Parts: sequence; C-alpha cells; structure tokens
Amino acid sequence: MIYGSLTADIKKGLIKIIFLMKTYKIPLKIYEIPGGGIHLLIRAKANNENTFLLIDTGASNSVFDINSLAFKDTEFNTKKDEMQSSGFNSAIENLSSGKIESLSLSHFKTSVPEAIFTSLDHINELYKSIKLPMISGIIGSDFLLKFNAIVNFKIKTLYLEKK
Repeated sequence: MIYGSLTADIKKGLIKIIFLMKTYKIPLKIYEIPGGGIHLLIRAKANNENTFLLIDTGASNSVFDINSLAFKDTEFNTKKDEMQSSGFNSAIENLSSGKIESLSLSHFKTSVPEAIFTSLDHINELYKSIKLPMISGIIGSDFLLKFNAIVNFKIKTLYLEKK
C-alpha cells in the first residue's frame, strides 16, 4: 500500500506517530575478533564518564560492568534468589542491581532505573590483549527492543527511537 492510497484518518495517524517518535543515529564501530567473531561497539557516556558499550543482539538482557569507573558511585544491591541469567557457555553469577542515572549514546539520552551489574573483566581482558577499547557494558535485546533499534551494517549506524 502506498501513502497516496491511504485514508485521511490513517494518514493523520501516521503523521502523528512519525512526529511523536524521535529517531537517533549512533555511529557503530565494527571489529573483527581474531579467531572468529564480530563485535559492535558504540561510544557512550555513563554517569558523565566516557566509555564504550558492546551491542549484542543475541543477549537477552543488558548488563553493565560493576568494576567500571562509570559506576563507581552506584549503590549496588545483590539479589541472588531473584536475579538469574545465563550466557552462551554458562550461568552468570554474582549479579547485582543498581540505577544508572544517565546514559548517553550520541544525542540519545536515558537512565536505567533497574540495571544489572556483574564483572566484565573477562571481556575487557580479551579486548586489552587485542588492543580494543575497554567496555562498561553490554547492550542487549531488552534495551534494543524498548527503543525499537535498527542496526545498519552498511553505514555502520545504530538507530534508536524515543517518544
């Protein structure tokens, strides 16, 4: 169906939706990992600290590095019974929750009231050994779905929408 054949009411509704949603373009950095794999990183600012985040469309939940300087002032709560998660190879242990007051990805700004935290030392050690920037978190499908994300590999851009 093309725009010209839509009824006036549908056209008005589409225009309203288009103007209510703001789309943000965030540049992606694409890295090939030795031994196989491709990682997508974005520049970010977490609690006013410049950092990088890994985009992982296969991760169910976003998780942030409890050891990152960006979260040095965050108050963490450990909830062993209520919070369980798993990764591709094994269960993820020592999960905590906390609030991220401000998270900026280019001009896109938000907070994360119930963020999940754990150590990402194993990832940062790998990144250090292959001269990639350290990360402060992994953005998973929960965040990507919430903001209707689109990853455009051709132009190396992550699009997010926000009302």
